[in-house]
Amino acid sequence: MSSLNRSRFLEWSYNAESPLKTLWKWADCHPTRAFWLLILYAFKAIPNWSIPLMIGFLIDAVRETPDTWTRYWPLVLLQFALLAKNIPLHLYYVTQLSGFTRRLENRLRRALVTRLQELSIPYHDDSESGELQAKILRDVEQVQILAHSMADQSIAFLVVFSSVLIITLTKQPLVLLVYFILIPVLTVITRTFRGKMRRENKAFRKNLESMNSEVSQMIEMIPVSRAHGIEDQAIHRVTEKIQNIGQTGQRLDRLTGLFNSTNWVTFHLFNFTTLLVMLGLASKDYISIGDVLVFQALFGQTFGLVNIVLNMFPQIAKGMESIRSIGEVLECPDLEHNKGKPDVKGVQGEIRFEDVEYTYGEEQPPSLQGIDLEIPPGQCLAVVGPSGGGKSTLLRLIIGFRRPTKGKIFLDGQDMETIDMRSWRRFISVVPQESVFFEGSVRDNILFGTSGVSNEQLDEILDAANVREFVEKLPHGLDTRIGESGARLSGGQRQRLAIARALVRNPQVIVLDEPTSALDVMSEKLVQEAIERLAKGRTTLIVAHLLSTIRNADRIVVMEKGRIVESGTYDALSNREDSAFRKMKDLQT
Repeated sequence: MSSLNRSRFLEWSYNAESPLKTLWKWADCHPTRAFWLLILYAFKAIPNWSIPLMIGFLIDAVRETPDTWTRYWPLVLLQFALLAKNIPLHLYYVTQLSGFTRRLENRLRRALVTRLQELSIPYHDDSESGELQAKILRDVEQVQILAHSMADQSIAFLVVFSSVLIITLTKQPLVLLVYFILIPVLTVITRTFRGKMRRENKAFRKNLESMNSEVSQMIEMIPVSRAHGIEDQAIHRVTEKIQNIGQTGQRLDRLTGLFNSTNWVTFHLFNFTTLLVMLGLASKDYISIGDVLVFQALFGQTFGLVNIVLNMFPQIAKGMESIRSIGEVLECPDLEHNKGKPDVKGVQGEIRFEDVEYTYGEEQPPSLQGIDLEIPPGQCLAVVGPSGGGKSTLLRLIIGFRRPTKGKIFLDGQDMETIDMRSWRRFISVVPQESVFFEGSVRDNILFGTSGVSNEQLDEILDAANVREFVEKLPHGLDTRIGESGARLSGGQRQRLAIARALVRNPQVIVLDEPTSALDVMSEKLVQEAIERLAKGRTTLIVAHLLSTIRNADRIVVMEKGRIVESGTYDALSNREDSAFRKMKDLQT
């Protein structure tokens, strides 16, 4: 398959409880391509059976007439040619097989990335980023290794076994009895270890995901642990996870070692038994001495291949567990349901709440309750109140990251549940309290997700967001790299950069969640100026703890315990002696 569109990824059935069927479906290997790989391997593997046959033939010829074996030098040259052609054929075979498995790897990673973008924000809030990274990186790699090994060894086994079967039927069918004994024994061994392998691989995978998550958190918290002198506690948390994965891995290695040694003993017992059978048949003149060598060589190849296939079982168990792990994402039903809903073509910015309630969990009290709120287009609305009052939850509902558990939200008169929220978000910009940046240049971070922005437009945005003031002092200006999460910038610089990113989208709705918290006076002033330019002519919602930053808001709502307790202008609320807003203001002055 040359290409796969985004929608088809997720329309495919992914059944993690049927890993082999899932792997086959995702491999999408056309029968013609599979047959071509089989033929290609058969041609390159001709020396595997032609050389034993030639050696057996020459030995029998020498035993009958010692001086006649030199007549067969053309056969020797033919074998040299057959061996030489293996190099280009094998290279071509590996290229074709690699293309097949690497396409599978790419499809899986793209499918995971696509599904993660479509899963709901509550899903991501409840998931560890380290675990999700492990699925995209480690689990997909394990599936690719499994697919490559299974495809390669299956083709090899089919070709070699077919060759041995045909030669055996031609020379001495009685020898086939060996296979009728071998197959049940190998089946018993595999079934004995299969359940244990699955359990140990699942435990190992869970511990590895837990360790990845802990390491990710440790790296993120290094400034905190260093600042408080608790490096030892941070190290202990990670080393405990490392110790757990070491113990689980050791159990898995012991089980794998026992499985491999059992296969090794079984393989050599059958190989030696086969030799005794061959010698017995040769003593009765059923076969020649040359045939004994032929059968031993062919059986050695077959048993060796069977041993390799059986020793793959631990790898197969890992791959199957990785398929189940990937299924935890691809089969997760917690999607943001936008499919089939109409796109939003334009936004005026009117937002209306009707008796909205939201609860994060069944056992938790409502974070929002009885919210009735109307925001006209172009209005700047400030939301204030104590921590835990429901301010950030209100913003998440407007963005569509959360959906009301009761009541309705209307966007330009349309029920939020009836529109494609992805298209709605194209007309809004969000400036969170802690803005997220990637390790790139200032320019890349400002223009993230946009295109077609001219240099003149970018210059206007730099001025409007008060970014030029510090960008011109950077070593490479707009092309200066800011470090992971903007680590090379100050808090105020990061917030102004976030405002520039919001401006470049030319949004109709602006959402700001405490954009000036923890800033010094000068930085706060610069950010406030940028916010005022950003909000001009746009519907703006701003959560703030510092009341001085919302003096110019058109309206202020005060929230306590998930409810709106009062609403009005800055001056009206300040002049009301018994207002909650005035009490908050007095505490800050």
